[in-house]
Amino acid sequence: FWSLDSSGTDRLTLEEATRLGFPTFHCTTEVVGRSWDDGVYKGLREFHRGKGFNPYTQDLARDMKFPLYRLM
Repeated sequence: FWSLDSSGTDRLTLEEATRLGFPTFHCTTEVVGRSWDDGVYKGLREFHRGKGFNPYTQDLARDMKFPLYRLM
């Protein structure tokens, strides 16, 4: 949206923006998921288990000082 105030609180209508000569724009977002074959994940779980970590916990991430994520 277009706004003439610096806070962006008051939006211009499409008609106002067009009359003032602002260009129209269209934003899109595309989400792409990528993953490996299931065998890769199985191998990683076995590797982590062999190193003494439970692959279903964040223990490895904690040990490597990686940031922890929490689902909300």
